[in-house]
Amino acid sequence: MDDLKFTQFQEHCLNLVSESGTSCRGRHCLRNAINHLKKGWRLRKIDPEMAVFRGLTAEEEAASGLFYTLKFRSYNNARLLNPRNHQHKNSIVPFLHALSYFFGDFLKSMKISPTLQIKDDGGEDRLRIAISMKIDGQDVFAYPEPPLNFNVTLGGKKPNFKPQMERFLESQSQLDILEHLKDEANLRNRVLYASNEGYPLLEDLKDSFFYLRKRNVMTMIMAYLLIEPWAEHQPFVQHSLYALL
Repeated sequence: MDDLKFTQFQEHCLNLVSESGTSCRGRHCLRNAINHLKKGWRLRKIDPEMAVFRGLTAEEEAASGLFYTLKFRSYNNARLLNPRNHQHKNSIVPFLHALSYFFGDFLKSMKISPTLQIKDDGGEDRLRIAISMKIDGQDVFAYPEPPLNFNVTLGGKKPNFKPQMERFLESQSQLDILEHLKDEANLRNRVLYASNEGYPLLEDLKDSFFYLRKRNVMTMIMAYLLIEPWAEHQPFVQHSLYALL
């Protein structure tokens, strides 16, 4: 197989990034992330070390895309996110996992199953959150406007997502998030540079490595598409940024 396979929906999302009418630097980072993924995939059988480097760089570039988007839309404290800091960039995937755990449990308890749809909005396609409901016995969809324009509280307080982060760390057999981020940030060095034990040599790079990278990058691309088109500050985005920091 010469290239990674993207679903029709994923391809549409990629087109939305490419067709963005803003001057936000983030969209170029996201396009470059996809470029790294595709090149890494092609290298996986002939130069697995460089293929891993490409895959990991793709994730970091996608994270940079989110950073620049938050800065572009002037979210409070977005200036503290450093696209040149590997630990900052490597924090995004664990944080998104924590959010997915939180909403997975929350939505299950509420018996709500929202989906992502690309919907025409005044002649422009945008990624939207669709919530299914019945009105007069008919299935209809409600679309929050903007998509992340809501607040979440537990017991009257906004969640910090720490229990969900601990759950993520447990899945990675880690105890400390900072140690995990240091390990992730150093992974590229370990596949490129020699150590006291010798030089790195990967003999069997699984395709699953790239499937995971593609999933993470696409998740960040969809987060970008739920944030970038709206100039107004969305409450959940701002709260998530505070929690991340």
